[in-house]
Amino acid sequence: MMIRKHLSNIPGWRTKRKLIVFESDDWGSIRTRSKWDYTQMVNKGLNVDKSNFTKFDCLESNDDLERLFNVLTSYTDIKGNHPVFTPMCVVANPDFVKITDCNFDEYHYEPFTETCNKYPNHNNVINLWRKGIKENLFVPEFHGREHLNSLRWIRSLQQSNKGVLLSFNHGSIGGSEIYGEKIPQYLAAFDPEFFEDIEKFKDVLISGANLFNSLLGYFPRHFVASNKPEPKVLEETLHAIGIKSLIRYKFQVYPNGDGTTSKEMNWLGKRNSLGQLILTRNCGFEPSDPSLSDWNASCMDEISTAFFWSKPAVISTHRVNYVGCLDQANADSGLKAIDGLLNSILKRWPDAEFITSTRLSEIISNNK
Repeated sequence: MMIRKHLSNIPGWRTKRKLIVFESDDWGSIRTRSKWDYTQMVNKGLNVDKSNFTKFDCLESNDDLERLFNVLTSYTDIKGNHPVFTPMCVVANPDFVKITDCNFDEYHYEPFTETCNKYPNHNNVINLWRKGIKENLFVPEFHGREHLNSLRWIRSLQQSNKGVLLSFNHGSIGGSEIYGEKIPQYLAAFDPEFFEDIEKFKDVLISGANLFNSLLGYFPRHFVASNKPEPKVLEETLHAIGIKSLIRYKFQVYPNGDGTTSKEMNWLGKRNSLGQLILTRNCGFEPSDPSLSDWNASCMDEISTAFFWSKPAVISTHRVNYVGCLDQANADSGLKAIDGLLNSILKRWPDAEFITSTRLSEIISNNK
């Protein structure tokens, strides 16, 4: 495994600076609505207890953001900057009432701020996002309009898929099986079931970027699709809405919409035909995931490997690690873990610099 990590860090842009980027997916999206809904879904056979995402992940609350910001502001780097998250955000969620009222004939969405108004202790979330931007602690970029493929999802509802209907009735998304029976997957927002879906994805990106701008006062500059890669042709639409950099797997498989795929190799600093910069993640930090017992040691090893090859450390760490509406112990554990990681980073690399993904893109562009 470590040999593979070393090899994957060899190609691409280099720097002697110890740059640290935290990219955190899924902010703004619903997942499991409440602890009561979670218990009901488990009792009715939905396997939401089998994944840390459906077991712990939920729309971030006021407390979740305030507590995360408190951890981030307790550290400063060599230049006096606090650690900063680049949250990859969605800005809308399904409007369950309108979808029910039209008997699943049409998909309807609502701004995530309206979703927050329906949850307790969420009334200040958008203001905390804006505070995070102002204080350079939490600077949102684009994960899509919503964290689900509305086309696949509404088709499953129209077909009365019992697993999808069950989660819908509990105001939630997720779950992969009900009583052992597979559920059609719909969380990959830009994974086309049919070729014609791609045209509709263009509208999703455009409307999502416009909503992002109306909520935050700027158009997004950086993008990663939720759950799975989007068709490569959508890079043109992403370019049109102002996306300057893209997160890509080092070996990327793109869905073409007709059951086939196309493939390409990527590396840090590569540019596509439209001039968009390619960024790649090379570290992971997911303390809510029980598959690894020591995420601190693993992430520190990955950061060390990145720095050995003169690469920035781009750390993937999902929202699920820091939210506590379903299980406060999950948030407590995640915040303790990120606190420990930040302490370890600054002890080992006192010259480390914490920057956003957008700032990394600027540095690469200015230092070819």
